[in-house]
Amino acid sequence: MLLVNFHGGSGGVNNVYGYSTKNGQLETKSALGGLPKHVKLDELRAMAVYNGNLYVASGAKNDSAILVFAGPPKPGPEFDYLDVVIGGCQSIMHPFALAFDLASPHFYVSNQDSNVVVRLKVKAGKHGAVTGTLGKGCQSRYLTGLYPPPAAFLDGTFVASQVGELAGVTVKNIPNVSAANGGLGVTMVKGKPLQPANSVRDTAVANDILFVCDEVDSRVNMYNLSSTIETLTLGTFLGSGTHMKNPTHLAVHGGGLWVSAEDKLYWSALPGSPSGATLSFSSIAITVPANHKVGGISFDNSNHVYVIFQEGTHETGTGSISKYAVSAGSPPALSSAETFATIKEDTPEFCLWVSDSHWHS
Repeated sequence: MLLVNFHGGSGGVNNVYGYSTKNGQLETKSALGGLPKHVKLDELRAMAVYNGNLYVASGAKNDSAILVFAGPPKPGPEFDYLDVVIGGCQSIMHPFALAFDLASPHFYVSNQDSNVVVRLKVKAGKHGAVTGTLGKGCQSRYLTGLYPPPAAFLDGTFVASQVGELAGVTVKNIPNVSAANGGLGVTMVKGKPLQPANSVRDTAVANDILFVCDEVDSRVNMYNLSSTIETLTLGTFLGSGTHMKNPTHLAVHGGGLWVSAEDKLYWSALPGSPSGATLSFSSIAITVPANHKVGGISFDNSNHVYVIFQEGTHETGTGSISKYAVSAGSPPALSSAETFATIKEDTPEFCLWVSDSHWHS
């Protein structure tokens, strides 16, 4: 099954669609079910499967949260609500993406309004799910070593912002972390404090590296995850891949890092470790509909990739999803293009392929 979410918000689609990957049939417009009245789905963003359950970022500015839903073996195209992993706070403010580090008990959440990536510690929760905490071991010692008190950071900050004191942030003395020290770019509209207009986007983890889309500075940044918590090298900024404009979405597949940026799709071989890590991007040949951007991408287990094309990403727009066969190479090649789904209700954002023998996949 291919799960798809949308720009959402007022007048938009605030649930997840589920499509059969056998025939492209829309099987449900409400893949997220069993919600209690106090839980609101609004501006859904990244989705991830961890420990057999589905985790979803609900990015509403005033109702942010990371939610967890039960995965298979329930027959039928619906994930039942389990719990709130972590609710909205100054560290979880308009979340966009989440990425689990399978080599450690941590996961990472990028937040558009505070323009930071926070690290959360995975802890056992109810119903076999997990909760997330911003406690001991989550704060980057690299950053606190560079910026000692009275400088302060939002709880769990692993990647900081080039502008620290933004609208909604009440913590004082947050430093402006330079790009050279791994700070993320941000553009702002007028106001005091400043309100972000464009900020951090997608994240991914592979080979002890955290990859982050710095949309504003048109870079994909890399951060070291391999060091122990006691060392100041944890979180060290490694550098960035260039030659792209406004990257927004990431995917790791087949030894490569795939990046959506405006109306282009890029690929780089993955560094094998943080030591000497570099990225070298090549453009993937793909036909993008006029006036559309490339959005989320996801791979199935049959060597296919699903690519979202977005029309109207600052309002309720439309979009489509295309399916391609992937041939190995440097860069890989896409072929056998077909339109998988056309969507008129809202602008699609992220897609995620999931499979289980009990599901209509």
